[in-house]
Amino acid sequence: MINEVKITRRSAVGKLGTLLAAGLWPGVLKANSSNRKYVPIRFSVLNDFHHENEQCDHWFTELFRSAGGHGGVSFIAGLGDLANKGKKESISAIKRISIEGKVPFYTVPGNHDNDLEGTTNVYSSILPDRLNYYWIVNDWQCIALDSTDSNKYNNTVIGVHTLDWLSKIRTKLDPLKPTVIFTHFPIGSGIKYRPINAESVLELLVDFNLRGTFSGHYHSQTKATLRDFDLVTNVCCSRVSKNHDGTLVKGYYVCDGLENGNIIRKFIPFSV
Repeated sequence: MINEVKITRRSAVGKLGTLLAAGLWPGVLKANSSNRKYVPIRFSVLNDFHHENEQCDHWFTELFRSAGGHGGVSFIAGLGDLANKGKKESISAIKRISIEGKVPFYTVPGNHDNDLEGTTNVYSSILPDRLNYYWIVNDWQCIALDSTDSNKYNNTVIGVHTLDWLSKIRTKLDPLKPTVIFTHFPIGSGIKYRPINAESVLELLVDFNLRGTFSGHYHSQTKATLRDFDLVTNVCCSRVSKNHDGTLVKGYYVCDGLENGNIIRKFIPFSV
C-alpha cells in the first residue's frame, strides 16, 4: 500500500511555500493555459538493483526483459544502487544486461555505487555521462540528477555540481514541455531519506511543466502530492535486498505520459 504524504505550506519554504499557498504549480498552469497536446510516451522505472554477484545475472536479465516488454516502452530508467557494494563487476553487469535488453537505459548513481571510493568515479568509469544529463522522447523532457553525497545513506545534501548543472541547463529546455525528474534519493517532502536540500531542485523548476519525479533509495511505495503531480518512490528490484517497508513483493513501474501531460503509473510485480 502506498504511503501518501500530502505536501503542505508548512513543509515548504520560499517559492514553494508561495505556490503551494496558491494551490498551483506555475509551470503547469502556464502550460495548461496553452491547451497544447503532447505526443504520448511509455517508459519503465526500476530502482535499487543491488547486484551482488553472478547469481544475480539471470534475475536481472529477466527483469530487463519484463520491463522492456510492455508494448511501446521508449526507455527504462534506473534509479541507482546498481551495485550492492559498489563493485565494478556489478555495475558492469547491469550495464551489459541492459544493453542486451535492447531498450535504452538511463540511470543515475546511488550511494551504494559509491561504496568503494566514496565518489562517483567508479560508476562514471563504467557509465560515462550518466551523472547529470537529459534526454527528450517525443514531447517529453527527462532529467536525470546525481543526488548522492559520497556513500552516505541519510542526512545527505545534493551537491553544488548538480544544482549548478540544473540551473544552467534550464535555459536549453522548453518550460512548456512536460518534464520528468529521475533521482536516487527521494525528492518528495516528508519521504524518508530525503536530502536536506531536496527542495532546491524543485525551486529551480517552478516555471517548468513538471509532471512527476521518480526516486529510489527508500525501498517502499510512497507518494508526495503537489496539486499537479506526484513525487514517488517504489519498492526495490533487487534479488538480495529487502523492501524497507516490510513488504515482500518486488517490482517496478510502467508509466504512460498522456497527451494532456498527465502521467499514470502501473506497478508491475516481479520475481523469477
